Amino acid sequence: MTTFTSLPPEITREILHYLPIAALLAFGLTSKTNHSIQQHSLSSLRLGVFNSRLGGMISLMEATADRSCLHSVQMILPKSECRKKDKVIRNQNLRIANVVEKYTHTLRDLEIACWELQESAAMSLAQLKNLKRLSIRLDHPHTRFSGLEPSFWETAPGSPVWNLLASKKGEKGKSALGRLQSLNLERAGITDYQLAKILESNPNIRELSLRKCVNLTDKIFKILAEGKVGRKLEVLHFTKCCGVEIDERVLDHIGRLPNLKELSLHGCYSLDSDLVKKLNDEQWHIEDLTLPSTPSSPKQGVEIDPEYK
Repeated sequence: MTTFTSLPPEITREILHYLPIAALLAFGLTSKTNHSIQQHSLSSLRLGVFNSRLGGMISLMEATADRSCLHSVQMILPKSECRKKDKVIRNQNLRIANVVEKYTHTLRDLEIACWELQESAAMSLAQLKNLKRLSIRLDHPHTRFSGLEPSFWETAPGSPVWNLLASKKGEKGKSALGRLQSLNLERAGITDYQLAKILESNPNIRELSLRKCVNLTDKIFKILAEGKVGRKLEVLHFTKCCGVEIDERVLDHIGRLPNLKELSLHGCYSLDSDLVKKLNDEQWHIEDLTLPSTPSSPKQGVEIDPEYK
């Protein structure tokens, strides 16, 4: 008779992969052996650290990941750790680092949600050797916190922490990331140079989503068109990245992305939507296209029924 403990490890991990996160963690508490198995069974995780339960619920509703196998964990900070903005951000990053470090070798799919990315969390992310999908969501404009001004969510200050996610050849102890296939950044203060280094370290990226990354410029389109990632890229979202105006030169670069199947330029209002649509109809032939704004249409008169009173 076959028992659960006699199953091959790969079959055991596959079974545990489908357990809810609470049941999976409970299984790991039953013995040292099961704890080790549990750690190797968690390959996908959506992790958010919030100052209130309401903030966590709203963030979950707005989450980008829609894969049913993704385990979702919401951590609510105690009130004693939420008295000041800087303290909230620091404790968010420490919690993320503490969780992520337990699954350095097993995580393949990770989404994190907090207010800002700091060194503690960034260093833990940088060591995820087998990660294929990474989503960093720093955009939560519906958060209720007296220490946050509304403008906080409109800008993202630059930071050297993004350098930690890009590996440097020949240097030990640097980022282990290199197998990414999908990268999603929301309200990140990353620059063109920093993003270019991450793309250079992860040439197999097929999906790139950038939202409210206001420090990026039109240079990133040139970097994509001339780099290895651009030749393989299938999905590109460049939305509401309006820190600086981008002009029609980016359209030439987009035309040099041969495998692009999905493109969103929503919020890039300096681009002519009619021109973008025309280029796609005549040259690009991208299957799923989201225009910068609603295309203009000819003005039409409003007919009024003469019998209406």
